[in-house]
Amino acid sequence: MQVYIGIDGGGTKTRTVVFTEQGTQLHDLTTAGCNINHHGWSGAEASLRELFDQLRATLPPTAQVAAICLGLAGIDREPERLRMEFWVANQWPEAAVRVVHDALIALAAGTEQREGIVLIAGTGSVAYGRNAAGVEARVGGWGYLLGDEGSGYDIGRRALTAVLRQNDGRDPQTALTELVLNSYGLREPTELIPLVYGEAASREQVARAAHLVFEAAASGDAVALSLLAYAAGELAAHVVALLQKMNFTAQRIPVVLAGGLFFAESPLRGLLATALPDHIELRLGQPPVFGALRLAQAGR
Repeated sequence: MQVYIGIDGGGTKTRTVVFTEQGTQLHDLTTAGCNINHHGWSGAEASLRELFDQLRATLPPTAQVAAICLGLAGIDREPERLRMEFWVANQWPEAAVRVVHDALIALAAGTEQREGIVLIAGTGSVAYGRNAAGVEARVGGWGYLLGDEGSGYDIGRRALTAVLRQNDGRDPQTALTELVLNSYGLREPTELIPLVYGEAASREQVARAAHLVFEAAASGDAVALSLLAYAAGELAAHVVALLQKMNFTAQRIPVVLAGGLFFAESPLRGLLATALPDHIELRLGQPPVFGALRLAQAGR
């Protein structure tokens, strides 16, 4: 029995699905993250080795792994991709192994077309495109200090800034103040300083404030609405930059929306649709791990 493995490896978690060649699902596992930028090479390899041991211990005795595709956050440069692919191939010498960056599996999860764009907006943000000739390009994804415009971190940071600016008297009143204080268990805005700059601070902690912006915007808060409009404009700029860089031939270009900011009722989807050209077709994809599975099955 031949089986195919798709792996979506991020900073905080790794999701793995295993299917037979007949389409029967054998496993859907969530294990520790394996982003080399977060965990280093040794940490990433340790996480993957533990996952691989778990797979070998639970696969049916008759299972033969035909192909594995890993879509990994942090694998952005060719030397790193080749290094990881070589290491994984040594772990699974009987299988066809492919390692790609996480944006490619997100695109594959949303469209079977040869060309298209994926726009990812979660804690960070990045856009990736591929045209019919196989030419690839990316825009953004430069991290929270240098980029990630329109991301959860960006929206969250701007929300916390708006609370502090209101406290100063520099900006108008906003419902975000009460929402932020309650969510983080604070008594006054100045307590945001140790929260953000303290030793225990994290990007995820700041990005958490993004969902408060959606909540405030739903009640009509002008500051929150302006933050979402800004974020949509930045995300749209990612897509427009790819359209200008690449020679797309399709009459309608699929743009797959991936990441936590594009939840089912997210107002960002409507704002994006308004900001982008008419020949763009926005669509939600399956979870990216199924894009990795699709690439493993296709052998490309």
